[in-house]
Amino acid sequence: MEKIPVTVMIYTYQAARLDLLKRRQALEEKATVDALVNQGNTRKQARIIVARMRPVEWPSLETVVARAIEQRLDEPDLAGPWAPLTEGEAEQLALSGRWPGPSLGVSLSQRNYKLPSELVTRLRTAAWRVSEGPMRELEERGLVGAGLVLTEAQKGQRNELAERLYPVPRIVREALARYGPAASSEAAQA
Repeated sequence: MEKIPVTVMIYTYQAARLDLLKRRQALEEKATVDALVNQGNTRKQARIIVARMRPVEWPSLETVVARAIEQRLDEPDLAGPWAPLTEGEAEQLALSGRWPGPSLGVSLSQRNYKLPSELVTRLRTAAWRVSEGPMRELEERGLVGAGLVLTEAQKGQRNELAERLYPVPRIVREALARYGPAASSEAAQA
């Protein structure tokens, strides 16, 4: 399965939860190796057993993120069916850079994940198709572009339209909030 690197900005609390999950998994793996050695396995045998367990018991962060994205993309507002991206649209979506809109006013952390190519295509297609109407309006009204000086009224129009945009990072943040480690630990506490 081919994987494509994707860079996204996620909430700092989400990055911290993912980092905590990774540390917790490493400790659990080590404890499992130690327990298997105490049961009479050699350290090498124990490490092989743990390596076989890893995909199910301690999935990689990329797997955790991909599963959350898949669940978010299955929700009705993003599920499609969508027309496939044109070559030009796909090239635009692969570029780095921020979509129009106000600053979120919260701390974000940059994260890089290698995700299955089919998932990345689905993610980018949903982002583009959901956003193409508001983006077209932004462009027609001349509210996007580098170096623009906008009036307060124009900034208000831009921000109103930008709220309807669903760039890839927004979808990933929503996916992690609803289906990531933070969501599952909050559900367990409730």
